[in-house]
Amino acid sequence: MNEIPYKLLRSDRRTLALTIDGAARLVVRAPMKLSEDAIRDFVRKKARWIADKQRYMNDFGAKQSPFVLDDGESVLYFGKSYAVLRGGVSEVTTDGCFIKIPADMSFDDFADWMRSQGEAVIRERVDYYANLMGVKYASIKMSDAKHRWGSCGAGNTLNFAWRLVMCPQSVIDYVVIHELSHIAYKDHKTKFWSRVATIMPNYKEAQGWLRLNRKLMEVI
Repeated sequence: MNEIPYKLLRSDRRTLALTIDGAARLVVRAPMKLSEDAIRDFVRKKARWIADKQRYMNDFGAKQSPFVLDDGESVLYFGKSYAVLRGGVSEVTTDGCFIKIPADMSFDDFADWMRSQGEAVIRERVDYYANLMGVKYASIKMSDAKHRWGSCGAGNTLNFAWRLVMCPQSVIDYVVIHELSHIAYKDHKTKFWSRVATIMPNYKEAQGWLRLNRKLMEVI
């Protein structure tokens, strides 16, 4: 049997974890002292799962074409798919299953509108959860990142990818809770995840959605 290629990331975690990234590559997260033989054996045992997930990511990527804002094109907005309808409005509005945009709106202008909508919601959710969790952050910035949904920087500065506007509300909430939890816990050890789970017990569902839809960051 051919060995399955993977990228290995070691840390002081206690268990092995497999993920498939946006390019359908296998990433293995492993404890610092676990042997390479044990890792390869685990990967071999998960061969069918890995193949299924990689096939899905490759198929998903093949279906994604560049977004050009044409009539009938689909766009995700807060987790719901809308069909673009140009004309008849002076500003962007949603109407049933349609997102209506001015006839002369450019792609860049639409992206700016999406960014502003995402920023408004993200700021509201950050304030809500910061108050709930009893933590204080220094600032909030919107990022144009295409590989990271959020981060908590030095001095507790929070950064969020504006493309979160395409995600369901529950997923946005998870990213917000995740970064706010880093104010108290700077790593991803047990206490950090316990903190996340205290606020959002079903956070793994949001994690799963993000893994499967990571290519959304490259659509707009």
